[in-house]
Amino acid sequence: MASFFSLLRYSFGNEDWRTEEAALDIKPEDEVLCITASGDRPLNLLNRECLKMVSIDANPVQNHLLNLKAAAMQSFDYPEYLAFLGAAPCSNRKTMLKKVLPLLSDQSANFWIKHSKMIEKGIIYQGTVERLTALIAKIFSLTRGAKVKRLFAMQDIEEQREFVRNEWDSYLWRQTFKILLNPMISRYFVNDPGLANVGSNIKAGTYIYNRIQASLERDLANRNPLLSLLLRGTVSKEAFSPYLTNEGIHQIKKHLSRLEVHTSDIVGYLDSFQGPSFDVFSFSDIVSYMTYPSFVKLLENMIKTAKPGARFCLRQFLSTYEIPPHLKPFFVRDHSLETMLEHQDNCFVYRFMVGTISHAHAYQEVQSQIDQDVPSEELCDALIS
Repeated sequence: MASFFSLLRYSFGNEDWRTEEAALDIKPEDEVLCITASGDRPLNLLNRECLKMVSIDANPVQNHLLNLKAAAMQSFDYPEYLAFLGAAPCSNRKTMLKKVLPLLSDQSANFWIKHSKMIEKGIIYQGTVERLTALIAKIFSLTRGAKVKRLFAMQDIEEQREFVRNEWDSYLWRQTFKILLNPMISRYFVNDPGLANVGSNIKAGTYIYNRIQASLERDLANRNPLLSLLLRGTVSKEAFSPYLTNEGIHQIKKHLSRLEVHTSDIVGYLDSFQGPSFDVFSFSDIVSYMTYPSFVKLLENMIKTAKPGARFCLRQFLSTYEIPPHLKPFFVRDHSLETMLEHQDNCFVYRFMVGTISHAHAYQEVQSQIDQDVPSEELCDALIS
Protein backbone atom coordinates (compact mmCIF):
# COMPACT_ATOMS: atom_id res chain seq x y z
CA MET A 1 0.00 0.00 0.00
CA ALA A 2 2.89 2.38 0.72
CA SER A 3 4.06 2.27 -2.91
CA PHE A 4 0.51 3.01 -4.08
CA PHE A 5 0.73 6.39 -2.33
CA SER A 6 4.18 7.25 -3.63
CA LEU A 7 3.79 6.67 -7.38
CA LEU A 8 1.83 8.45 -10.08
CA ARG A 9 -1.22 6.17 -10.15
CA TYR A 10 -3.73 8.21 -12.16
CA SER A 11 -2.88 10.77 -14.82
CA PHE A 12 -6.12 11.02 -16.85
CA GLY A 13 -9.50 11.38 -15.15
CA ASN A 14 -11.89 8.84 -16.60
CA GLU A 15 -14.92 9.94 -14.58
CA ASP A 16 -17.83 11.76 -16.20
CA TRP A 17 -17.50 15.39 -15.15
CA ARG A 18 -21.09 16.09 -16.19
CA THR A 19 -22.61 13.84 -13.54
CA GLU A 20 -20.35 15.26 -10.82
CA GLU A 21 -21.41 18.78 -11.79
CA ALA A 22 -25.09 17.83 -11.80
CA ALA A 23 -24.83 16.10 -8.43
CA LEU A 24 -23.08 18.98 -6.65
CA ASP A 25 -24.55 22.11 -8.27
CA ILE A 26 -21.65 24.29 -7.11
CA LYS A 27 -22.51 27.93 -6.39
CA PRO A 28 -20.25 31.03 -6.21
CA GLU A 29 -20.43 31.15 -2.39
CA ASP A 30 -19.53 27.47 -1.88
CA GLU A 31 -16.44 26.08 -0.19
CA VAL A 32 -15.70 22.79 -1.91
CA LEU A 33 -13.65 19.81 -0.72
CA CYS A 34 -12.64 17.24 -3.34
CA ILE A 35 -10.17 14.43 -3.93
CA THR A 36 -7.27 15.25 -6.28
CA ALA A 37 -6.56 11.89 -8.00
CA SER A 38 -5.48 12.81 -11.56
CA GLY A 39 -6.20 16.50 -10.91
CA ASP A 40 -8.95 16.48 -13.51
CA ARG A 41 -11.81 16.54 -10.99
CA PRO A 42 -10.87 19.76 -9.14
CA LEU A 43 -9.99 21.50 -12.41
CA ASN A 44 -13.27 20.47 -14.03
CA LEU A 45 -15.22 21.55 -10.95
CA LEU A 46 -13.55 24.96 -11.28
CA ASN A 47 -15.46 25.33 -14.53
CA ARG A 48 -18.07 26.65 -12.09
CA GLU A 49 -17.29 29.60 -9.84
CA CYS A 50 -16.85 28.87 -6.12
CA LEU A 51 -15.47 30.66 -3.09
CA LYS A 52 -12.79 28.04 -2.44
CA MET A 53 -11.75 24.69 -3.89
CA VAL A 54 -9.73 22.52 -1.52
CA SER A 55 -8.20 19.54 -3.31
CA ILE A 56 -6.72 16.82 -1.14
CA ASP A 57 -4.88 13.56 -1.71
CA ALA A 58 -2.84 11.25 0.50
CA ASN A 59 -0.45 10.76 -2.43
CA PRO A 60 1.78 13.83 -2.92
CA VAL A 61 2.54 12.79 -6.50
CA GLN A 62 -1.11 13.24 -7.50
CA ASN A 63 -1.02 16.75 -6.06
CA HIS A 64 2.19 17.49 -7.99
CA LEU A 65 0.29 16.48 -11.13
CA LEU A 66 -2.60 18.82 -10.32
CA ASN A 67 -0.16 21.67 -9.75
CA LEU A 68 1.55 20.89 -13.05
CA LYS A 69 -1.70 20.90 -15.01
CA ALA A 70 -2.83 24.16 -13.41
CA ALA A 71 0.54 25.82 -14.10
CA ALA A 72 0.57 24.60 -17.71
CA MET A 73 -2.91 26.02 -18.17
CA GLN A 74 -1.57 29.44 -17.20
CA SER A 75 1.65 29.17 -19.21
CA PHE A 76 0.58 28.17 -22.72
CA ASP A 77 -1.99 28.86 -25.39
CA TYR A 78 -4.46 26.08 -26.10
CA PRO A 79 -2.53 24.10 -28.77
CA GLU A 80 0.70 24.34 -26.73
CA TYR A 81 -1.13 23.27 -23.57
CA LEU A 82 -2.53 20.13 -25.21
CA ALA A 83 0.88 19.34 -26.69
CA PHE A 84 2.68 19.80 -23.36
CA LEU A 85 0.30 17.50 -21.49
CA GLY A 86 0.44 14.81 -24.16
CA ALA A 87 -2.95 15.27 -25.79
CA ALA A 88 -1.23 16.28 -29.05
CA PRO A 89 2.16 15.47 -30.59
CA CYS A 90 5.16 17.43 -29.28
CA SER A 91 8.95 17.06 -29.44
CA ASN A 92 10.08 19.74 -26.97
CA ARG A 93 8.12 19.15 -23.76
CA LYS A 94 11.27 19.20 -21.64
CA THR A 95 12.05 22.69 -22.90
CA MET A 96 8.45 23.79 -22.32
CA LEU A 97 8.70 22.58 -18.71
CA LYS A 98 11.13 25.42 -17.98
CA LYS A 99 8.28 27.89 -18.58
CA VAL A 100 6.05 26.06 -16.12
CA LEU A 101 8.50 25.59 -13.24
CA PRO A 102 8.34 29.19 -11.87
CA LEU A 103 4.61 28.75 -11.20
CA LEU A 104 5.13 25.59 -9.13
CA SER A 105 5.98 25.18 -5.46
CA ASP A 106 9.57 24.13 -4.77
CA GLN A 107 8.42 20.59 -3.96
CA SER A 108 6.42 20.21 -7.17
CA ALA A 109 9.13 21.85 -9.29
CA ASN A 110 11.83 19.55 -7.88
CA PHE A 111 9.63 16.51 -8.43
CA TRP A 112 9.02 17.28 -12.11
CA ILE A 113 12.65 18.18 -12.75
CA LYS A 114 13.56 14.76 -11.38
CA HIS A 115 10.81 13.02 -13.38
CA SER A 116 10.98 15.06 -16.59
CA LYS A 117 11.01 11.87 -18.70
CA MET A 118 7.34 11.34 -17.83
CA ILE A 119 6.59 14.81 -19.15
CA GLU A 120 8.59 14.14 -22.32
CA LYS A 121 6.38 11.11 -22.97
CA GLY A 122 3.13 13.08 -22.41
CA ILE A 123 2.18 13.21 -18.75
CA ILE A 124 -1.56 12.55 -19.07
CA TYR A 125 -0.84 8.96 -20.11
CA GLN A 126 1.98 8.17 -17.66
CA GLY A 127 0.04 7.00 -14.59
CA THR A 128 0.30 3.31 -13.76
CA VAL A 129 -3.41 2.89 -14.53
CA GLU A 130 -3.04 4.62 -17.91
CA ARG A 131 0.01 2.54 -18.78
CA LEU A 132 -1.95 -0.58 -17.88
CA THR A 133 -4.90 0.45 -20.06
CA ALA A 134 -2.44 1.17 -22.89
CA LEU A 135 -1.23 -2.43 -22.60
CA ILE A 136 -4.82 -3.72 -22.59
CA ALA A 137 -5.54 -1.55 -25.65
CA LYS A 138 -2.61 -3.15 -27.50
CA ILE A 139 -4.09 -6.56 -26.82
CA PHE A 140 -7.44 -5.42 -28.20
CA SER A 141 -5.66 -3.95 -31.21
CA LEU A 142 -4.15 -7.36 -31.97
CA THR A 143 -7.33 -9.35 -31.33
CA ARG A 144 -10.03 -7.07 -32.75
CA GLY A 145 -8.33 -3.97 -34.13
CA ALA A 146 -10.67 -3.56 -37.11
CA LYS A 147 -13.76 -3.74 -34.88
CA VAL A 148 -12.31 -1.19 -32.46
CA LYS A 149 -11.75 1.24 -35.33
CA ARG A 150 -15.30 0.74 -36.57
CA LEU A 151 -16.75 1.18 -33.08
CA PHE A 152 -14.99 4.50 -32.47
CA ALA A 153 -15.74 5.81 -35.97
CA MET A 154 -19.49 5.60 -35.44
CA GLN A 155 -21.49 8.81 -35.13
CA ASP A 156 -24.99 7.34 -34.90
CA ILE A 157 -26.15 5.56 -31.73
CA GLU A 158 -28.61 3.30 -33.56
CA GLU A 159 -25.87 2.14 -35.91
CA GLN A 160 -23.61 1.51 -32.90
CA ARG A 161 -26.29 -0.52 -31.10
CA GLU A 162 -26.79 -2.76 -34.12
CA PHE A 163 -23.04 -3.22 -34.53
CA VAL A 164 -22.56 -4.07 -30.84
CA ARG A 165 -25.40 -6.58 -30.77
CA ASN A 166 -24.56 -8.33 -34.03
CA GLU A 167 -20.77 -8.13 -34.32
CA TRP A 168 -19.04 -6.72 -31.25
CA ASP A 169 -20.59 -8.86 -28.50
CA SER A 170 -18.68 -12.08 -29.17
CA TYR A 171 -17.90 -14.94 -26.80
CA LEU A 172 -14.30 -13.69 -26.47
CA TRP A 173 -15.52 -10.21 -25.55
CA ARG A 174 -17.85 -11.63 -22.90
CA GLN A 175 -14.97 -13.59 -21.35
CA THR A 176 -12.34 -10.83 -21.51
CA PHE A 177 -13.20 -9.04 -18.30
CA LYS A 178 -13.88 -12.24 -16.40
CA ILE A 179 -10.28 -13.17 -17.18
CA LEU A 180 -8.74 -9.74 -16.53
CA LEU A 181 -10.59 -9.29 -13.24
CA ASN A 182 -10.16 -12.79 -11.93
CA PRO A 183 -8.71 -12.24 -8.43
CA MET A 184 -5.71 -14.46 -9.18
CA ILE A 185 -4.80 -12.25 -12.16
CA SER A 186 -5.82 -8.76 -11.02
CA ARG A 187 -3.96 -9.21 -7.73
CA TYR A 188 -0.64 -9.31 -9.59
CA PHE A 189 -1.22 -7.19 -12.69
CA VAL A 190 -3.61 -4.47 -11.55
CA ASN A 191 -2.47 -4.13 -7.93
CA ASP A 192 -5.04 -1.45 -7.14
CA PRO A 193 -6.45 -1.26 -3.59
CA GLY A 194 -9.78 -0.31 -5.16
CA LEU A 195 -10.12 -3.98 -6.18
CA ALA A 196 -9.59 -5.19 -2.62
CA ASN A 197 -13.02 -4.27 -1.24
CA VAL A 198 -15.28 -6.12 -3.66
CA GLY A 199 -18.83 -6.59 -2.43
CA SER A 200 -19.78 -10.18 -1.69
CA ASN A 201 -22.62 -10.04 -4.22
CA ILE A 202 -20.47 -8.68 -7.07
CA LYS A 203 -18.58 -10.74 -9.64
CA ALA A 204 -16.17 -8.14 -10.97
CA GLY A 205 -15.78 -9.45 -14.54
CA THR A 206 -19.51 -9.94 -15.10
CA TYR A 207 -20.27 -6.57 -13.51
CA ILE A 208 -17.87 -4.67 -15.79
CA TYR A 209 -19.06 -6.52 -18.90
CA ASN A 210 -22.71 -5.69 -18.15
CA ARG A 211 -21.87 -2.06 -17.44
CA ILE A 212 -19.93 -1.66 -20.68
CA GLN A 213 -22.74 -3.22 -22.70
CA ALA A 214 -25.29 -0.85 -21.13
CA SER A 215 -23.00 2.10 -21.88
CA LEU A 216 -22.64 1.10 -25.54
CA GLU A 217 -26.42 0.97 -25.82
CA ARG A 218 -26.82 4.60 -24.74
CA ASP A 219 -23.60 6.52 -25.53
CA LEU A 220 -21.27 6.73 -28.51
CA ALA A 221 -17.96 5.03 -27.76
CA ASN A 222 -15.90 7.93 -29.10
CA ARG A 223 -17.30 10.20 -26.38
CA ASN A 224 -16.39 7.86 -23.55
CA PRO A 225 -12.94 8.44 -22.00
CA LEU A 226 -12.80 5.16 -20.04
CA LEU A 227 -13.70 3.06 -23.08
CA SER A 228 -11.15 5.01 -25.12
CA LEU A 229 -8.43 4.25 -22.60
CA LEU A 230 -9.35 0.56 -22.42
CA LEU A 231 -9.73 -0.05 -26.15
CA ARG A 232 -7.40 2.51 -27.73
CA GLY A 233 -4.98 3.61 -24.99
CA THR A 234 -5.67 7.31 -25.61
CA VAL A 235 -8.70 9.60 -25.49
CA SER A 236 -10.12 11.45 -28.48
CA LYS A 237 -11.03 15.14 -28.36
CA GLU A 238 -14.72 14.25 -28.51
CA ALA A 239 -14.35 12.82 -24.99
CA PHE A 240 -12.28 15.65 -23.48
CA SER A 241 -13.57 17.17 -20.23
CA PRO A 242 -13.56 20.98 -19.68
CA TYR A 243 -9.94 21.29 -18.53
CA LEU A 244 -8.85 19.97 -21.95
CA THR A 245 -11.16 22.15 -24.06
CA ASN A 246 -10.52 25.71 -25.19
CA GLU A 247 -13.79 26.99 -23.75
CA GLY A 248 -13.34 25.11 -20.49
CA ILE A 249 -9.81 26.40 -19.95
CA HIS A 250 -11.05 29.95 -20.44
CA GLN A 251 -13.51 29.50 -17.58
CA ILE A 252 -11.24 27.49 -15.27
CA LYS A 253 -8.37 29.98 -15.47
CA LYS A 254 -10.68 32.65 -14.03
CA HIS A 255 -11.11 30.54 -10.90
CA LEU A 256 -7.65 29.02 -10.36
CA SER A 257 -6.90 31.49 -7.57
CA ARG A 258 -9.59 29.72 -5.52
CA LEU A 259 -7.65 26.41 -5.60
CA GLU A 260 -5.86 25.08 -2.49
CA VAL A 261 -3.97 21.80 -2.60
CA HIS A 262 -3.22 19.68 0.48
CA THR A 263 -1.46 16.36 0.95
CA SER A 264 -3.21 14.44 3.70
CA ASP A 265 -5.39 11.47 4.50
CA ILE A 266 -8.96 12.71 4.06
CA VAL A 267 -10.24 11.36 7.39
CA GLY A 268 -7.35 12.90 9.30
CA TYR A 269 -7.75 16.17 7.43
CA LEU A 270 -11.42 16.47 8.37
CA ASP A 271 -10.55 15.53 11.95
CA SER A 272 -8.56 18.76 12.18
CA PHE A 273 -11.69 20.92 11.75
CA GLN A 274 -13.79 21.85 14.75
CA GLY A 275 -17.02 22.85 13.05
CA PRO A 276 -18.90 23.52 9.78
CA SER A 277 -16.42 24.29 7.02
CA PHE A 278 -17.62 22.96 3.65
CA ASP A 279 -20.67 23.32 1.43
CA VAL A 280 -19.71 20.58 -1.04
CA PHE A 281 -18.00 17.19 -0.71
CA SER A 282 -16.75 15.66 -3.97
CA PHE A 283 -15.22 12.36 -2.89
CA SER A 284 -15.53 10.26 -6.04
CA ASP A 285 -14.74 6.58 -5.44
CA ILE A 286 -12.53 7.07 -2.38
CA VAL A 287 -14.91 4.69 -0.60
CA SER A 288 -13.51 1.79 -2.64
CA TYR A 289 -10.10 2.30 -1.02
CA MET A 290 -11.36 2.29 2.58
CA THR A 291 -12.16 -0.29 5.19
CA TYR A 292 -15.74 -0.07 6.38
CA PRO A 293 -14.76 1.46 9.79
CA SER A 294 -12.81 4.17 7.93
CA PHE A 295 -15.84 4.79 5.72
CA VAL A 296 -18.03 5.28 8.79
CA LYS A 297 -15.45 7.67 10.28
CA LEU A 298 -15.44 9.61 7.00
CA LEU A 299 -19.23 9.96 7.18
CA GLU A 300 -19.05 11.18 10.77
CA ASN A 301 -16.45 13.78 9.83
CA MET A 302 -18.53 14.92 6.88
CA ILE A 303 -21.42 15.56 9.27
CA LYS A 304 -19.12 17.41 11.65
CA THR A 305 -17.71 19.70 8.95
CA ALA A 306 -20.83 20.21 6.83
CA LYS A 307 -22.36 23.65 6.51
CA PRO A 308 -26.18 23.86 6.41
CA GLY A 309 -27.48 22.16 3.28
CA ALA A 310 -24.08 20.79 2.27
CA ARG A 311 -24.16 18.57 -0.84
CA PHE A 312 -22.17 15.38 -1.31
CA CYS A 313 -21.30 12.96 -4.08
CA LEU A 314 -19.77 9.57 -3.31
CA ARG A 315 -19.12 6.93 -5.95
CA GLN A 316 -18.42 3.25 -5.43
CA PHE A 317 -16.72 0.93 -7.89
CA LEU A 318 -16.85 -2.68 -6.68
CA SER A 319 -17.42 -2.01 -2.99
CA THR A 320 -21.00 -2.14 -1.67
CA TYR A 321 -20.79 -0.14 1.55
CA GLU A 322 -24.02 1.21 3.00
CA ILE A 323 -24.46 4.14 5.35
CA PRO A 324 -24.97 2.60 8.83
CA PRO A 325 -28.48 2.99 10.30
CA HIS A 326 -27.40 5.41 13.03
CA LEU A 327 -25.98 7.84 10.42
CA LYS A 328 -28.69 7.53 7.75
CA PRO A 329 -30.82 10.38 9.18
CA PHE A 330 -27.96 12.79 8.54
CA PHE A 331 -27.61 11.89 4.86
CA VAL A 332 -30.68 12.86 2.86
CA ARG A 333 -30.05 10.90 -0.31
CA ASP A 334 -31.69 11.85 -3.59
CA HIS A 335 -32.39 8.35 -4.90
CA SER A 336 -34.04 9.52 -8.11
CA LEU A 337 -31.00 11.66 -8.94
CA GLU A 338 -28.68 8.77 -8.07
CA THR A 339 -30.54 6.51 -10.50
CA MET A 340 -30.51 9.15 -13.24
CA LEU A 341 -26.78 9.82 -12.83
CA GLU A 342 -25.96 6.12 -12.83
CA HIS A 343 -27.85 5.66 -16.10
CA GLN A 344 -26.32 8.75 -17.71
CA ASP A 345 -22.74 8.44 -16.45
CA ASN A 346 -20.37 7.51 -19.26
CA CYS A 347 -17.85 6.20 -16.74
CA PHE A 348 -20.05 3.17 -16.46
CA VAL A 349 -18.45 1.39 -13.49
CA TYR A 350 -19.81 3.56 -10.65
CA ARG A 351 -22.84 3.62 -8.37
CA PHE A 352 -23.75 6.86 -6.63
CA MET A 353 -24.56 8.24 -3.21
CA VAL A 354 -25.79 11.79 -3.71
CA GLY A 355 -27.74 14.24 -1.59
CA THR A 356 -27.50 16.73 1.27
CA ILE A 357 -26.34 16.55 4.87
CA SER A 358 -28.99 17.33 7.49
CA HIS A 359 -28.98 17.90 11.29
CA ALA A 360 -25.28 18.87 11.18
CA HIS A 361 -26.03 21.72 13.63
CA ALA A 362 -27.36 19.23 16.17
CA TYR A 363 -24.31 17.09 15.70
CA GLN A 364 -22.12 20.06 16.59
CA GLU A 365 -24.00 20.69 19.82
CA VAL A 366 -23.10 17.29 21.22
CA GLN A 367 -19.75 16.79 19.52
CA SER A 368 -18.01 16.98 22.87
CA GLN A 369 -19.84 13.80 23.87
CA ILE A 370 -17.99 11.92 21.15
CA ASP A 371 -14.73 12.84 22.84
CA GLN A 372 -16.17 11.43 26.06
CA ASP A 373 -16.66 8.03 24.38
CA VAL A 374 -20.43 8.19 24.10
CA PRO A 375 -21.31 5.37 21.65
CA SER A 376 -22.13 6.67 18.17
CA GLU A 377 -25.48 4.87 18.11
CA GLU A 378 -26.63 6.46 21.36
CA LEU A 379 -25.41 9.85 20.27
CA CYS A 380 -27.24 9.75 16.92
CA ASP A 381 -30.44 8.46 18.58
CA ALA A 382 -30.32 11.50 20.83
CA LEU A 383 -29.79 13.87 17.90
CA ILE A 384 -32.77 12.69 15.87
CA SER A 385 -35.19 12.07 18.70
